[in-house]
Amino acid sequence: MTTDSPDGPSAAESGPGPGSVAGASASASAPASAPASAPVSDVVVYYKSDGYTMAGERLMGRQSAGASFLTGLARHARSPDLICMAQDRASAEEFADTTRKAALDGPRPLRSARWISVDAPERLAETGCLFYPSPTITDQAWQRRAHDQRAWSLCGITHTTASDTVMEAIGSFSTAPLQSWDAVICTSQAVRDTLSGVLDEWGDYLESRLDAPAGAGRNACALQLPVIPLGIDAASFDPDPAARTAFRAAHDIAEDAVAALFLGRLSATAKAHPLPMFLGMQAARVETGRAAHLILAGWFETDAERDQIERLAREACPDVPVHIVDGRDAELRRQAWSAADLFTSLSDNIQETFGLTPIEAMATGLPVVVTDWNGYRDTIEDGVQGFAIPTISAAPGDGQDVASRYRSRRFSYGGYIARTAQFTAVDIDAARNAYTRLISDPALRRKMGDAGRRRARSVYDWSVIIPAYEELWDDLARRRAHDPEVAAPRPGRARDPLRDDPYKVFVGYPSTTLRDDMRVTRRAPDADLESLVRHSINSAGVGLMLSGPDLRILLGAISDADGAKGISVGALVSANDTAARETRRSILWLAKLGIVRLAPA
Repeated sequence: MTTDSPDGPSAAESGPGPGSVAGASASASAPASAPASAPVSDVVVYYKSDGYTMAGERLMGRQSAGASFLTGLARHARSPDLICMAQDRASAEEFADTTRKAALDGPRPLRSARWISVDAPERLAETGCLFYPSPTITDQAWQRRAHDQRAWSLCGITHTTASDTVMEAIGSFSTAPLQSWDAVICTSQAVRDTLSGVLDEWGDYLESRLDAPAGAGRNACALQLPVIPLGIDAASFDPDPAARTAFRAAHDIAEDAVAALFLGRLSATAKAHPLPMFLGMQAARVETGRAAHLILAGWFETDAERDQIERLAREACPDVPVHIVDGRDAELRRQAWSAADLFTSLSDNIQETFGLTPIEAMATGLPVVVTDWNGYRDTIEDGVQGFAIPTISAAPGDGQDVASRYRSRRFSYGGYIARTAQFTAVDIDAARNAYTRLISDPALRRKMGDAGRRRARSVYDWSVIIPAYEELWDDLARRRAHDPEVAAPRPGRARDPLRDDPYKVFVGYPSTTLRDDMRVTRRAPDADLESLVRHSINSAGVGLMLSGPDLRILLGAISDADGAKGISVGALVSANDTAARETRRSILWLAKLGIVRLAPA
C-alpha cells in the first residue's frame, strides 16, 4: 500500500488521489470548492485500530460492531475503492490488510485500499463523506470549517450514549458547525428518542441562556438522525455440527440436553444482571424435568465479578450446570454458537443501545429470549423469532440524585450505570415461561430458529445494511448541494474560536512578534547547529518547519547576507513563498537555538 504521509507523498507515492495499493487506479476528484451536484459514491472510513479490532483483552460491543462493519463494507460497498483516514502508515496498512482479507469471501474478492492522512482533511472533498465510528463528530466539523463546509459530509454512529463524553457530544450538536448534510446514525428507535429528548432539553436551555426566541435553540441542531440498525455477515454464523459435537463433549453436555447460551461481557453492573436468567433457567429445569445447561461465553472485568457471578449461579440455579468460557476467543465463540439450542440475553443496563448478539443468534438459527429493552425491542418480533421479556424501570424524576452525583464525580461512569441498573427489574416469571416453552418443545425451537434465520438474512445482513448506509450518504450529498449553510465563516473572524491560532490567542504574551522587516544574522557556526538539532529536547518542531535540505538552504541565505546587517525576514520568506509559514517558524526555531539572531530593522 502506498500512502500519503503528513509531509506529502514521495515521488513514488505521488498521484491524483490518496495513496493506493499497487495496481489500483486513483479515482478522479472534483474541486473541493464546488458543491456536489450529484451523489458521491465513495466514503472515507476514519480508522483507528481500537474501534475495529476484536483482539484486545477488553472486547467491547463497539469493537465487535466496527470489525463487522469493515467486513460488510469490504464485501458489499458499491465503490471499487476502500478509503481510510488514518494517523499513520501502519494504521493505513492495517486497514488495507483487514479489508482485503474480508473481501476474499465476498462477491468481489479484490479491492483497492487508499489512505488520506488526518493532517490533510481537505482531501475528503475527493470522496464527499467521512464515516466516523462514534457520535463524537463535532471536532471533525470544526476541522472542516477551516476549509469548506460544503466539501464533504460527516456521518457518525451511536454506540453507548450514557457516558458523559457522549452526552457532551450530543449537546455540542446544537453549537458546533454541523450541517443538514451531516448525520449521526441511530442504531435503534429508542436511541433516536434519547438523542431527540436530550436535544430538546438542551435547546430549551440555550433559549433561556441566550434569551433567544422560543424554538431557536431546539431548531439549532441541523444534522440528520436516521435509524439504521447494525449489521452482520449472516452466513458466517451458520452452525457447524462438528463444532457442536466438540464443545458438548468437552463440557459433558449430552446431545439430548438443552443448552442455553449467553454471549457477551459478563458484568452484572454494566451489561445484564444474571439473576433473572439463573432463576428462570432453574425454574424451567424443574418444571420440564429436562436436562438443561447454561453456557456463558464472555469475559469478566475483574476477579471479584467472576466470584460474584459464579457464586450467584451456584445459589440461584443449582440444578443447571453453568459453563463459563472465554468469549474473546474466536474459536470458542464459534463452538458455543453451534453447541447452543437457544440464546438469551436479559439486558437491563442503559449502556446497551442495540445489541449485536441477538441477531447473531438468529443468524445461527437459535430462538432468542431477550429483554424488551432498547435496541433488542427492534430486533425480534415477540412470539415469532423468540420471546421479549418485559422490563420496568424507575419513573422519570426518580433518578435526579443519581445524575447529580455523576455530575459531581461522586459516581464514576461505571458507578452511574450500575446504580441506574439496580432499579430496573426484569419479569422473572416471563423469563421462566419462555425458557420452559423452548426447553420442552423442540419443534418450537426449530420454528422460531428458522424464523430468526430468515429475519437475520433479510433485515440485518450487511448486503442489506450497507446499501442503506449508501442511500443515506447519497441523500447527504444532495443536501450538500442545495441546503443552506449553518454558521458560514465570517471574514477576519476565527473559524474555530476555541482552537484558534495559538500565536493569535496568546499574542499578548511575548514582547513582540516576528515581522518581515526584522533582520536575521548568523550567531553560531554549523557545528553547534548539528549538535543542537540531534538533541531530542529540540525535536518538537520537526514536521512543522522546513525539511533538513531546505533548512540548510535557509541558513546558507542568512550566511551569505551582508555581515552585521544580515537579511530581512521578508526577503527569506519571499525566496520560499510556497512554504512561507514553515520558513517563518524555521527562522524562530533557529533563533531559539541560538544559531541566528533576530533584531529590529
